[in-house]
Amino acid sequence: MLEFIPVFIFTLILLVLLVVFMSFGRLPAYRPSRVQVRELLAGVLDRSTSVESWELFLGLPIHHDAELEAVRRRCVAIHEGLEGERAAGTGLDGYLYDRDGRERIGKVLAELDELIRHEPITREF
Repeated sequence: MLEFIPVFIFTLILLVLLVVFMSFGRLPAYRPSRVQVRELLAGVLDRSTSVESWELFLGLPIHHDAELEAVRRRCVAIHEGLEGERAAGTGLDGYLYDRDGRERIGKVLAELDELIRHEPITREF
C-alpha cells in the first residue's frame, strides 16, 4: 500500500501536465507565405530547394490562400503529369527536374511573381 500513493501521485501529475499541454498547445500547421513559395520555386530553378521541402510543398494542401493552392496544384500537375501535361523528367547535377520541367516551373514562378505584385496590403477574413 505504501508504494501505491507515490505512484498514484506521480501518475496524476503526469496526466494533469498532459491535459495542460494539450489544452494550451496548438496543432502544427503548414502555412507558407507567397514569398516562401516563391523562394521554393526559385530554388527549383537554381538547385537550392531540397527534395524534402519540395515534396512537403507538393504533398500538403494550402487552405489559407486559394491562389497559392492553385500554384501548388499546377506544380503537382507538372510533377506528376496531370491535366494533360506530361510529367517532368528527373534532373541532373542537383536539379529536381529536367530543362522542360524547369521551364514550366519558371512559368509558374512568373505567375506567382505577378500574384505577389498585385497582392493587397491587408486582407479581410
